Amino acid sequence: MASVTGSFRKLSISEQTTFTPKDHGPVVGNDWVLPTHTVKKAEKELNETEEKKSDEVIKLRSIINAKAEKSEEDEQMISKAVKKEFSSQADSTIVRFLRARKFDSSRAYELMRGYVGYRLNYPEVFSDVTANEVRRWVVKGQPGVLPSRDAHGRAIMFFRFDNWDPDEYPFTQAVKSLVFVLEKLLESEETQINGICLVEDFSGYTLSQVAAVGVNEYKQMIDMLQGSFPCRFKGIHCIRQPWFFSKAFNLIKPFLKTKIFERIFVHGDELDTFFNEFPHDFLPSDLGGTAPPYDGKVAAEMLFGPEAEDTAL
Repeated sequence: MASVTGSFRKLSISEQTTFTPKDHGPVVGNDWVLPTHTVKKAEKELNETEEKKSDEVIKLRSIINAKAEKSEEDEQMISKAVKKEFSSQADSTIVRFLRARKFDSSRAYELMRGYVGYRLNYPEVFSDVTANEVRRWVVKGQPGVLPSRDAHGRAIMFFRFDNWDPDEYPFTQAVKSLVFVLEKLLESEETQINGICLVEDFSGYTLSQVAAVGVNEYKQMIDMLQGSFPCRFKGIHCIRQPWFFSKAFNLIKPFLKTKIFERIFVHGDELDTFFNEFPHDFLPSDLGGTAPPYDGKVAAEMLFGPEAEDTAL
């Protein structure tokens, strides 16, 4: 099937890089020194220096306190919720939000409002979800996480629709799992700096799956991607989608802001542009590459360890 065109932005060839996945650290954790090229990237793209980091953390904490005291009545709830959430957090947590907004403390504060607001608006996404439960779905690739970063240092998440049963695994539950894994990945400084890409593999996508998801459920996902998490979403790639994919996309299109819309790439079955972004030898065979098939058990152990603690969000 040819790639869908018209309403979707075409993918341009990625900026050339001399780096490979081996030039970056593990996908999970911070038990290593940031590569020099990653530090330089943070300085160039995010305006990050040690002095800037220290100054903006102080400024952002000051904004948090001031807004909680001086906000108009209709904003008091969210401003106080931000203060409650972040006033006792370590500087490393505050820095996540600053990195996501290029060390602009005012914009980082608005992102914090979005983060807290998302939790208030969608409490169902954060209720009754544990690491053991998410582990089960990571094994199935719903969502999955590739075992190494790409050449740009980005973490790669994906979702497979070929064996998705909306009755067993409702869409809101899938969003819960996605958010849980996202929070885990964002613990890594390399991920905060280099960002995350999402790959949606629509092989086996059915009309019954389309019908199982309503506008409100789609909005849970869209709002998560737009100003609600301290994450640099670098691209959302849709592959092998059927002709009726546009039905689902048209439901979410009105909610998309320009920035996120421009980062959605729809490839269809002609994957040359997809392989420009992610070379064959990097991708597992499940996603059209030549690397070994996705091993969900390895991915789950990478994220949660050999015996996941049954902890909630």
